Amino acid sequence: MVGRESPDFIAEIKLLPTEAGGRKIALPRGEWRTVLGIDGEHWSAILRFEEAPAPGATFEANVWLLMGDIALPMFEAGKMFEVWEGGTKAWGRVKRVTARSA
Repeated sequence: MVGRESPDFIAEIKLLPTEAGGRKIALPRGEWRTVLGIDGEHWSAILRFEEAPAPGATFEANVWLLMGDIALPMFEAGKMFEVWEGGTKAWGRVKRVTARSA
């Protein structure tokens, strides 16, 4: 974890299908350590979720930002962001902010 029990925000994540450049296999069950892109900035993050979402799936995730004290102000409710892993693999939308700083 990143030193906080509560996530910074809750997001809806839509994985791209494989044929659109998405992952070739499902995510590992329960956690994805990745990079989020928003407003020209990129931030390391941990996403926690149920199951093992397959390419093309939409799911809800708890999101912890590695540098939440700096990055969190960019992630307001309703904002869209990309999920990057050697290229864009998903798009996300902030559903609800649950923290304001680390």
